[in-house]
Amino acid sequence: MKIDGNIMSSAIRSLSLALSAAVLAGCFGQTPYDYAENWVIREDPVRTFVIPSDVIYLQNDLYTSVKRLPQMTSYANSEVGRGRFEGVARVFSPLIVDSKDLEKALDWYFGTHHEKGRPFVFIGEGRGGELLRAYENENRKSLVKKGLVASFYTDAAGKGFVTDDMVKAVKHAVLEARYKAVWNRDMPKGMLD
Repeated sequence: MKIDGNIMSSAIRSLSLALSAAVLAGCFGQTPYDYAENWVIREDPVRTFVIPSDVIYLQNDLYTSVKRLPQMTSYANSEVGRGRFEGVARVFSPLIVDSKDLEKALDWYFGTHHEKGRPFVFIGEGRGGELLRAYENENRKSLVKKGLVASFYTDAAGKGFVTDDMVKAVKHAVLEARYKAVWNRDMPKGMLD
């Protein structure tokens, strides 16, 4: 069988253009959230067997410039990082500009770091909380199926929203979800007191 060189050349050029377009569109894996620099906090995925749940956290400050990163990181670490959820939850806090970025970050989280049924919690403050709450409201049923066990929001922004009592509430929500998954019924009242 003889193949015309012009047809072959044209086919290779078309295939090359299609592959280039697919790479630029992100069809071959890479999204902005594959890179650690697009997260204020992104915990290690390896420790899933030690830590029973995850926290998705959005602060009031949305990403506007590189200059804001040190302040955003410092604030997030004071609220949810550096041992606050030690042994209770891994923390994921993406850099986002708008609801489209939030959707991309959560798609990445669910596709990369989340195992089916793993309990997770949403915590949002101010503008970040508004976006997270809107996302939850639009996707409530699928989020619960994926493992959403609690959410905490505040309209006000300021240090101190995340308290030790909230960490305890997250731990209780995770334990209740695990109990229900294993025993197929609600946890009896008073077991966590």
